[in-house]
Amino acid sequence: MKINEVLLTVIATLMFHSSAFAMGGSGATCNPSTPNWGSCTLAPVPFQALVTKTINIPGGTYTTPFQANQANTRYVLQGDMTADAAGIVIGASYVIIDLNGHTITYNQVNPGEGVTIGPYNLHDVAVRNGSIIQGAAKSEGDLYGRGNNPVSTYNTINQGSRSAGNFHVANLYVRYGGKDVGGIIIATTNGLFEQNTIEDTYEFGTLKNRHQGVEALTGAKNTTSEQHIYRYNTIVNTRQRGIVTGNNSEVYGNHITIRSIATNSNGIGMYAGQDLKIHDNTIIGRGEHPVGIGAGGGSGSDNYEVYNNLIDLQITALGEEYGSSYANDPTATYMGNAASGIRVTWGGDKLNFYNNQITIKTNARYEGTYSPTGAKAYINGGGKGLFIGAYEGETSTFSGNTITVTGDGAYTYGVTCSYSFSDGMFVVNNIITSSQYNIVVGDDYGACNAYPLFQGNTLIKSGALEGYKTITSTYNETDRNSQARFVDNVYQNGASESSIALKPSGSGLTDIYFGNAVSNEYRYSYRLHDNNGVSSTLLREDFEPTITLSYRYPGQVLPLPFSAPVIKSINAQ
Repeated sequence: MKINEVLLTVIATLMFHSSAFAMGGSGATCNPSTPNWGSCTLAPVPFQALVTKTINIPGGTYTTPFQANQANTRYVLQGDMTADAAGIVIGASYVIIDLNGHTITYNQVNPGEGVTIGPYNLHDVAVRNGSIIQGAAKSEGDLYGRGNNPVSTYNTINQGSRSAGNFHVANLYVRYGGKDVGGIIIATTNGLFEQNTIEDTYEFGTLKNRHQGVEALTGAKNTTSEQHIYRYNTIVNTRQRGIVTGNNSEVYGNHITIRSIATNSNGIGMYAGQDLKIHDNTIIGRGEHPVGIGAGGGSGSDNYEVYNNLIDLQITALGEEYGSSYANDPTATYMGNAASGIRVTWGGDKLNFYNNQITIKTNARYEGTYSPTGAKAYINGGGKGLFIGAYEGETSTFSGNTITVTGDGAYTYGVTCSYSFSDGMFVVNNIITSSQYNIVVGDDYGACNAYPLFQGNTLIKSGALEGYKTITSTYNETDRNSQARFVDNVYQNGASESSIALKPSGSGLTDIYFGNAVSNEYRYSYRLHDNNGVSSTLLREDFEPTITLSYRYPGQVLPLPFSAPVIKSINAQ
């Protein structure tokens, strides 16, 4: 079965699941790619009342872009447009580009965007109601995924990035496939993106720079960006990132599929984001390194509410970064990456992740593809349901999530505490099922320091994989500590508090406490340790009477309330 067929099967299954259990997002329901197109109600334009004129744009072939340069004007396309380079260049504020159900095919001969911005510092711009397709030239984007995008504030002809405040993109179907080309790539504040279907057709290849990345949808491109809403969009087969949010933003009701050709292919994410609310989205990821939701970014990340998201992932491809020896023997099995349901490994404060459902399948020898060429490859693909850490003094809570990571891949981890340095990381009241390890306290990415709390979780063993352990550490070298607190967890189907494989007497320290919450007080009855790194065997120390510890617990630090962004229009000039 091909990857596309697998994705379609999973999409159909999860769309039914999300409807039945009121979790996840169904995506767009009103644009040229949806069955009810022509009878559905278009999204209103926030600044509609300030648009007083109408100009028609004739259909046909354009050797130069159409210039939409009159303010307070609705431009209405009267037929399909085929453009040698860019299709339409917006040159004024309070402009609506209404495709009127028609299609712009751009970049047929020369580089250019479907709809772009001419001057700097525009505001109140809308693009809506039709299709925008990258044409035959399939020109490349830059290392930031800018250039030759269906809709963008980056202008290839003028060789520069613009910005436009209060940008509204709605009821569009866009399709693109050039190398390093992103989808709807906007630099704005107060962006509203709704009811769009965004399809990436670039199937095999590489990125110029996976750290800078290629997005399907963002209002936060190269600007101090905030107050966006992304709602009810469908993203099909993004090659790396789905939605990159910007600060003080809300993301909900979206349906995203990832066909990853690079590391850190986040369905939804924002590096060092602040004041984010991400909920009721469906994310289905396949390929080289799909990640459901990526958060964090050091001291810049703050105040997240992430809930009711449905995430389904599997590694199905091998890339250059982890498959550098592939050409030597294409029939060998190569260690791939590990998909991550939720990844927070660069810190973040006041983060609250709850009621999400995460399913990851792993496979020790998956017959997939080599991303750069599409050739057959065999991958040992893993998965980590929660891949999490916090910096010193930060607080993050993961509660009420249902996490299932099963298979025989090298990394089949329910929850991984890694690169963590805070006693304010709380993993509480989750259902965690795994066929290999339910909880990993320190791995080859980083240490689990400062005694995070695992409380009230239901830990379930799946299958009969040799080497299964409920709690483990997989790495112990210099500064790679394994420190944690386990309180009132429940063990089922072969999982057990005694099913433990820790690594004493490395260069790091092993020190794990076990106890109960009694009358609102945390009491610990024993610990497993290596005597500060001295003992080569794991030691048990019992406490009679039980002891308390000075580390933090839930309820001491509460997350700040979240205020949803308000889309507003700048006063008429």
